[in-house]
Amino acid sequence: MRIFAGCVPTNQRIYRCEDVGDFRCIYGPINGIFLLEKGHYIDNVRFAWWNPATKECRLIPRIHFEVQQYFEDNNRRLGIGIDLVNQDYKVIWHRTFWDDMTSDVYPKVYAAVYSTNNDSWKFLEPDYSHLCQICISQNCTYMNGVYYWITTSQRFCNKDNVYFIRTFDFATELFGEMTGPPIPGEHWASLMLRGGSLAAMSCDDVTQAMTANYGIWVRIRENNWIKVYTVNPPIPSHFPIGIWEYDKFIYELTQTCRLLFYDQTVKEVTSLGFHFYDLSCGSNWAISYKESLVPIKNEKSTEKDNAEYFLTKY
Repeated sequence: MRIFAGCVPTNQRIYRCEDVGDFRCIYGPINGIFLLEKGHYIDNVRFAWWNPATKECRLIPRIHFEVQQYFEDNNRRLGIGIDLVNQDYKVIWHRTFWDDMTSDVYPKVYAAVYSTNNDSWKFLEPDYSHLCQICISQNCTYMNGVYYWITTSQRFCNKDNVYFIRTFDFATELFGEMTGPPIPGEHWASLMLRGGSLAAMSCDDVTQAMTANYGIWVRIRENNWIKVYTVNPPIPSHFPIGIWEYDKFIYELTQTCRLLFYDQTVKEVTSLGFHFYDLSCGSNWAISYKESLVPIKNEKSTEKDNAEYFLTKY
């Protein structure tokens, strides 16, 4: 199995933990650091920083949003990045809730930002509508002190272009908005970093095996977007979960959870060798990772500041 000439990929396990019951997601990396998330309920979500290279883990204090008992999760998205002014690793978390009493989305956006330097959360008051649906990115869409999400909103459903870009500046701790690629609102879309630049992927129907055409859009200068090419992977029922460099994509087969690598330039499909037949449920994340020695340890760390404690007991 070869992905690049003269390069034979290997599968190496960097960490394994047993008895993990409610692991939810992994975000990043930023300078080799990941954010781990646990919990599936409104007031039972926990986070931790983790550096696999140094084995350091730092628990993040819990945060509780004041919501009603009849609320349920509706839309929740996180972003991680660096406040370049204060050299502070931060987490931005914004959420909307479904109101069971009214059978509708509660008309408020809840948000909070965590500062590693202060080891504390601060509640924010976003100035955008609760009708905005923030979409999951293909990878960590952080660049130069700002996090980016591609977003839709019911306010623009009658227009040809309903997608736009939501931003968060980690230094000013302000949300912003910018023009997105001209993707029709009924299409599926996801934001990504392609070769270090902001890009987007779109598809009119991700459920069509071997016939799904993915448009790849890139941002030119400030707010100009162009479609650079279309990807049509010869792969059965699948879902895109990542991009590598400029033209290499990773797909997960929906029936077997196998991971496949597709090179758009040479039109070749390669199995990455990961098989998860013994899992009844779970998730895969395709992450481009480079080891780093950036410290994240708390000055007042305890024996609880380790990945195993976070994953099994915290």
